[in-house]
Amino acid sequence: MEVDKNLVKKYLNFKGIDNAFDDFIDEVFLEVKSISNPKKLCVLSDVSKENGFYKLNKLGLLLKSEDINSLFTDCESIATMVVTLGLAVDKKIALYAKTDMTRSLVMDAVASVYVESFLDKLEEEVCTQTNLNKTMRFSPGYGDLDIAIQKDLIKAVGADKYLGIMVNSNNLMVPLKSITAFIGFSTVKQVFSSICLTCPQKGNCKTKCSKANI
Repeated sequence: MEVDKNLVKKYLNFKGIDNAFDDFIDEVFLEVKSISNPKKLCVLSDVSKENGFYKLNKLGLLLKSEDINSLFTDCESIATMVVTLGLAVDKKIALYAKTDMTRSLVMDAVASVYVESFLDKLEEEVCTQTNLNKTMRFSPGYGDLDIAIQKDLIKAVGADKYLGIMVNSNNLMVPLKSITAFIGFSTVKQVFSSICLTCPQKGNCKTKCSKANI
């Protein structure tokens, strides 16, 4: 696996061509890979509606979000995915922050791209298990889905026990290089909703949306 250098540069707001910097990104990526302990977890659940919102029946988790309602229209099941790189990456980034800030910043960006690519692979695995159409990914903190749902989500899927993920008082996951996300599945062909047009992160978003079946 290679790291997407363009995406790393986007995280760093780096513009231009610099072969030496590209080599440095590769070097940092090799270090990240060597200390990472990637783990993943996915729960596919049928859904029902409760108080006008989607409920993941297998997890007992209620997704209080109008954006979720819009994006997952006609979905009959929703996959809850969790991935993490482990604590060693967090510790190394923090260590370099004291001794080599440039390396720390690049490692932070590289690790973010790496964990996202790990989530991409998990999504591909999940999609091979169904012939249904999928939506784009949606994570807590996007749109109007309150990030506070992280605590219940992590506990419901068992990510605290099996992946070693905890959620702090600010609703941030530890290890920091962890991602939670939902994907909806439907017999109806899916298209991107207008959710990106209303998201507060419009124009500043650094995430890479998955392709819907259009």
